Amino acid sequence: MPYRIHWEGHGVYRRFYGVVTVAEFFAAYQEMCRDVRYSGIRYIISDYLECEPAPDLTEGHLRQFARLERLRFYDSPDTVQANVATDPKVLGYVRYYESLRISPYCMADFATVEEARHWIASHPRHEWNSPPLRPVQQQPTTHS
Repeated sequence: MPYRIHWEGHGVYRRFYGVVTVAEFFAAYQEMCRDVRYSGIRYIISDYLECEPAPDLTEGHLRQFARLERLRFYDSPDTVQANVATDPKVLGYVRYYESLRISPYCMADFATVEEARHWIASHPRHEWNSPPLRPVQQQPTTHS
């Protein structure tokens, strides 16, 4: 498979390399979504620096993937997605996907993984900050 998925503390880092077909791109998506950690992720970093799209990848496929993400929205509604790419052809696909506005995720593209991580860290979502754990307040018991 021309991809690797690495689960991190609050997100997932997906690295694609070589020529990526529609089937392989979809397999990476399914593998990510099937994992039990997916429902709690805060970010997705998709690293496309070392890959190129296979000829079978079309705009129609990108629209289908965006619709699939919309269906999975409630699994992880506060997720942000950072796409990392520099190749003009790959950037064309990435920016087309981002422009669809079908996917529910807040998205942006970057030239480096470091820039992507900085963006994720500087855009915290309110839902990411869990309320502090508070002990249950015990009511004084009265004896009759």
